[in-house]
Amino acid sequence: MSMLLLLSGASALVAGPAGGRAALSPVARGRRMAPVAAAAATASSPLDFGVFKSQPTTRVEGDTLKTWDVGATSTERVQLSLQSTGRPVKADVQLWTTPSYIPSKFSVYTEDGNLRPIHAVIETPIHPKTVAVYNTNAGEFPFEACVADTGLGKAKEALASFEGTLVQGGAIRSYTFGGEVASVAVLLSSAEMGERNMKALIELTSGPNQVKQFFEIYCSSGYKNPFYAVIQTPDPATTIRVINQNTVEFPFEAKVVECDVADAAGSQPEMGGASFSGGLLR
Repeated sequence: MSMLLLLSGASALVAGPAGGRAALSPVARGRRMAPVAAAAATASSPLDFGVFKSQPTTRVEGDTLKTWDVGATSTERVQLSLQSTGRPVKADVQLWTTPSYIPSKFSVYTEDGNLRPIHAVIETPIHPKTVAVYNTNAGEFPFEACVADTGLGKAKEALASFEGTLVQGGAIRSYTFGGEVASVAVLLSSAEMGERNMKALIELTSGPNQVKQFFEIYCSSGYKNPFYAVIQTPDPATTIRVINQNTVEFPFEAKVVECDVADAAGSQPEMGGASFSGGLLR
């Protein structure tokens, strides 16, 4: 059983059996797959959505840094989850492997940490490894953080059967969803393009260009450190924008997958500037 030691306190995070696991059911491009075919291709979700109940959490005050040492060399990835009582969450998250090397990092903002909590996977292929979470908000905006080894598999393996979209440097891809879609999974990776770095911005907008949540991501290798997150979409209509902030020589692949669809048979996303990598997380 692997263990994550919290450097800023005496508590420890112990990896346990994952709860709240879901299944990814592929859909064909432009139409749903037959139930038999979909069931045959079902894969486990890379995230544990019950992590705040099954794992210890740490309160991170505003303008405060907390770090978690991933002590076990066998730990290949950890789940990062952030939530608040309804106040905004702003944080910088970094993976440290040496005092001077940060293979992946991202800044995250969510307008309402209760309605739209943060759930992401951080790949940790190199040892030693430490996850740092810095609350960049003011002192009156604390949040709860959980960094846990859930024992779940790779996101790119779980979404291997889903079609991706190539996002060239400087390009923008947008995906619009109706109110029947409760959440959306996003995977960014350069697995098919080699060990290239990734610079990306993911925005969740609602209404007239109101940004409700965003991730600004850097990975020194999009192959070794792909980015995966599940974004809550509780509004009647939402748009997710994926922006490649790098130059044209550094493309990456984006997979955007529907989650928790109320009426799967009648739900089809509206697409702008990209093809939809359809799917369901049930």
